[in-house]
Amino acid sequence: MQTLEQYADATYPKECSFSESDWMALSNLWYPIALEADIEAEPKKVTLLDVDLVLARLDGAILVARDLCIHRGAPMSMGWVRDGCLVCPYHGYRYDISGACTFVPSDPRGAINSKLRLLVFRSTVKYGLVWVCLRGEPSNMLPVWEPEATDPKFFRFTMGPEIWDCSAGRAIENFIDNAHFSFVHRNTFGLEENAEQGATYDFEVDDQKMIMAFEYQATNPEDSPIANASELHRYMHRTLFFPFATRTAIHYPGGRDHIIHINIAPVSARKSQLIVVFTRNFDHDVPVEDLLAWEQKILGEDRVMIENQKPEEIPLDAAAEISVMADKSSVAFRRWLTKLGLGRAFTA
Repeated sequence: MQTLEQYADATYPKECSFSESDWMALSNLWYPIALEADIEAEPKKVTLLDVDLVLARLDGAILVARDLCIHRGAPMSMGWVRDGCLVCPYHGYRYDISGACTFVPSDPRGAINSKLRLLVFRSTVKYGLVWVCLRGEPSNMLPVWEPEATDPKFFRFTMGPEIWDCSAGRAIENFIDNAHFSFVHRNTFGLEENAEQGATYDFEVDDQKMIMAFEYQATNPEDSPIANASELHRYMHRTLFFPFATRTAIHYPGGRDHIIHINIAPVSARKSQLIVVFTRNFDHDVPVEDLLAWEQKILGEDRVMIENQKPEEIPLDAAAEISVMADKSSVAFRRWLTKLGLGRAFTA
């Protein structure tokens, strides 16, 4: 992580889809906002928790700042990079990696007001993703992707970033819900008669993460790129890194491992950005386009369901929705959100 003398703290946006208390509770956490590989020559705009950000690569380092030049309110994401600085598109002011203004073209005196700064937020790059915290010291841990991040037997492909019309809370609850496999995914890998398998799982939770382990007998339709089996026995091990990042390791017979990393950032109360990273140690001869198309088909099934859930927010009142044995992961997640300080109707 780059080291600056001081990081800025974002303040509650004037136009915000979150309550102020919920926004404050959520704003001092790490979130995955972009793929490092996508930050190239041109600045990039990203929105997190209703705060517009600009990302730019300056002499190899990645700047994450508020998308605003305080001189006259221009969006820095419309600017460009020159000589290791981000240039404001309105008057050409240049800002370095620390956010300091280094050049004002229209001022022949060369004097620069020290208040001319970009608000630079704490950020880091891990596993090829850019993570940012808008306020203070992050209170959650970054995910751990081992051994797949360093083992050369695994290859990687990515879906996204994509914007889904759903809350981040509803989205992540889907991805820690095993009981939906047999129904939402009945046209890809789910078997309705095996619903009970997804409902029974080993489970543990602490302040930073939740771990689930279970077995599921999946089907393998003809359009699946996984060969040599009509049905596939899956041993699945999932870790939820609070609040919105999962690592799901799927172990198939024959030492085949497929690991899915779902990384969600709340754009606003009812919009979420997803970056999904897939790693596997088999299917090296299958075109990545075919593998990605299959994963997109599966995630598309999830998306249709999540985007149609009501209410859009997660009800944190335990009496608002009925929970059963299979929902213990969801119940634990909601308790964690309540402990974080979110209100009775969480709209992230």
